[in-house]
Amino acid sequence: MNPRILRKLRRVGLVYAAAAIVTLSLLAAIHYARLGSFRTAARYSNELSFEQSAAAVGALADTLKKSRYATGDLCRSLSSEAYAEACAAKAALATLPFSTVEMERTDRFLGTALDFVHGLCAGSGEFSDEVREDILRLSDAASGYSAMLLEMRDALARGELEMDSREKRLRNVMPHEEQKLLSAVFWEAEQNFPLLGELRSYTVAEAPAASSASADSSAARSAAAKLLGVSEDVLREEYRYADGSCAFNRGSVLVRADDERVLELRDSRLVSSGDVSDKRAAEKARDFLAAAGYEDMSESGRTREGNVLTLHFLARAGDALCTDCAAEVGVALDNCAVVSFRAPERMPEGAWSWPLDPEAAKAALPDALSVLGQRKLVSGGLPCYEYRCVDGERQVRILVDAQYGRELGIEIERR
Repeated sequence: MNPRILRKLRRVGLVYAAAAIVTLSLLAAIHYARLGSFRTAARYSNELSFEQSAAAVGALADTLKKSRYATGDLCRSLSSEAYAEACAAKAALATLPFSTVEMERTDRFLGTALDFVHGLCAGSGEFSDEVREDILRLSDAASGYSAMLLEMRDALARGELEMDSREKRLRNVMPHEEQKLLSAVFWEAEQNFPLLGELRSYTVAEAPAASSASADSSAARSAAAKLLGVSEDVLREEYRYADGSCAFNRGSVLVRADDERVLELRDSRLVSSGDVSDKRAAEKARDFLAAAGYEDMSESGRTREGNVLTLHFLARAGDALCTDCAAEVGVALDNCAVVSFRAPERMPEGAWSWPLDPEAAKAALPDALSVLGQRKLVSGGLPCYEYRCVDGERQVRILVDAQYGRELGIEIERR
């Protein structure tokens, strides 16, 4: 070949190679910057979850302290408050990039606390002396656990600890020798965390029924696998509840189910983008509810947090909505997958009647309010009318008993 042509081809090849190197360098820099922002977002999200966990456990300890001295209706009210705080702590901790090894005693403690206060919510009247003794023990344990979390939270804020990253669990991505990860300190602290032991009132009253109900988890595993569309053998059992339901783990997904249905679902992965439309996410949520066995549900609202759209549903009782039977479905807006689910505690049963017509029930409303609309509800086991009213710049929602025409509740909103 002509030497001039060879030199020319060599120069052209060098130009193309240089252009390819520059292009690949630019792409690498862009993706590295994006990866850095994703890592930062994940770290902030995990740190926020840990702060929320510490706050929820602290609130649980405070509520249990107050419950020692509760009387009358305050017993059930504080039990419900403690149950909500225990649920919040468990949900926040589930999003952390830890394994069950670091959080074994934590899961056991929060699971026991949830079961115990849930049993108190179902009770009625005063706490017995035995129950108060158990509340004292649970309160002391929660206070000690709260102090442990707050100490780690402060160390994390001072930069003495570093939040874990799931990628650092890979063998070829090791943390720096001087870095002290939160999971390591968490594991060390758990070794010194005292076990709660048996709660006498809970063990005697609840354990026999629970053990028989949870003796075989195969039905719960089958229900969870069917809803997830996976094989049963890929689900790993994490722990069991006193009511017989079981929690199963598959990667970042935690599913709780009983022998009939799935009760809860949580996916702790980071949702990176929000490309999916709200309409498509709503369709996914309705399809998921139908697959879970809840077809007669009506959407009651939506909330968006980051790149997750949470849709709220109420069960229908004829032409009315039942506020006692609420469900939530969270859909990730990056791939339209369900990342959270909370099933209704129960579904409407029997036939409902509204003895008073809407006009007669309006007599319970203040004269100064102008009614904008109304709807039928079942709330607290009672057939009601909800009136949407306006008073100047304020919107007011009033709940009226459809049997006796009594005002049951009022909610004031700004326009």
